[in-house]
Amino acid sequence: MKKILVIYLSVAILVIGTVQSSGAGIIPSEMTLNSTTQDLEKIQKFLEMKMVSQRLKDFGYSEKEIMDRLSTLDEQTLHKLALKIDEIKIAGDAGLAVILALLIIALVILIINLTGHRVVVK
Repeated sequence: MKKILVIYLSVAILVIGTVQSSGAGIIPSEMTLNSTTQDLEKIQKFLEMKMVSQRLKDFGYSEKEIMDRLSTLDEQTLHKLALKIDEIKIAGDAGLAVILALLIIALVILIINLTGHRVVVK
């Protein structure tokens, strides 16, 4: 019984760690009408951020080159790029990482206790 529980918890940890969150929602019709201009504005605001613009300059791209490349992209690619910008978490998500670490530690302790082993800290 303990082996089955250990295997189950191990698989559950792997599944929880690999499953990505997906957010689906209803898109209002107003958003689809001006999506190209909104996407361009979103991308331009992202490129105007100091950290992003400095990083692009470090790679050797000028503002003119970046705008030329953006103008050659089709609507679908612009929309995908704008969606990717929405997914970026600039500050990270430290709260989720702490909760996940505590959950993993708790599961490891549970598995150790269920298998009959004892951890003694001296």
